Amino acid sequence: MNKMIFWGLFCFWMLTACRQGSARHKGEGKAGDEKVLPDAGQPISITDLDTAMVSLKTSKAVALSDVVSQLWKFADADKSHWNEIFWDSVTDTRQYPEWVLFPDHSVTANARCGMKIGQWQLNKDTRELILKYQGTSQTYLVRDIALKQLELIWKKEDGAIELRLSADALVHKRPVEDPFYPANNQWRIKPVASETHDQIRARIKGCVHFYSLFFLDNHQRQAMEISFSGLPSCFIWYNGGIGMQPRTTLDKKWIDCFYSSAEAYVAYDLLSTQLGKHELKWPEHPTSWVKQTGDVLEQLANKF
Repeated sequence: MNKMIFWGLFCFWMLTACRQGSARHKGEGKAGDEKVLPDAGQPISITDLDTAMVSLKTSKAVALSDVVSQLWKFADADKSHWNEIFWDSVTDTRQYPEWVLFPDHSVTANARCGMKIGQWQLNKDTRELILKYQGTSQTYLVRDIALKQLELIWKKEDGAIELRLSADALVHKRPVEDPFYPANNQWRIKPVASETHDQIRARIKGCVHFYSLFFLDNHQRQAMEISFSGLPSCFIWYNGGIGMQPRTTLDKKWIDCFYSSAEAYVAYDLLSTQLGKHELKWPEHPTSWVKQTGDVLEQLANKF
């Protein structure tokens, strides 16, 4: 980690403290998750990244708001609250909470386990990070921050929870190209009334566009593994192709993105029909199946 950045942030928090204490089915395609100080991995050069991404580590000076504005994955919590943060007792499944904070102060929280969209603000004097959603807000005390690490204390009425989050210090030059930017996740918000055919098509377009950005984001971050955990989907992914899940085992989380199961199946049939036309152009000599899939999905989105 750039020492100047670390010590600059460290000094900032010291000063403020002094003031306030990652198969196949028919479809379109070809045959065929401890402390990170200092960095354990090799430093990433900006020249190694896709031009759509920026590495905060390459900058000699990074504004605090820019450090905060990135993808933060929950890495750990104090022992007495670990289950509360990482386990869903109703479904008896592991949860993967995360925040994506953006420079315009919007936030998409827990995209894989109960998505919420809202706003964030940071009070530099009190070191409080506040996340506001519709009708609710959560306040966290920033105990420590660095480019790839964020330690918080969640102040709750029934006590405090110690949290540790991690990041990769990579951000999109244009936030709208981040798959988790709020505008790219509106298709996941269940409508309150039945939708027209055009509205269903628009919801499909939003879904496909999200996954296009999701694959491209993983490619740009040079991710070694891609995790689809918790994301609603009707697709099956494989190297060099896109398939559809069988109707009988279609992901319930994807169905719940629509007003009713009937409208979800209308969307499913529209997608299946479009894939069945085999009109998408797949690169003959792809250098990355991940980027290839992202590019082809954007072609599919433009069909709607």
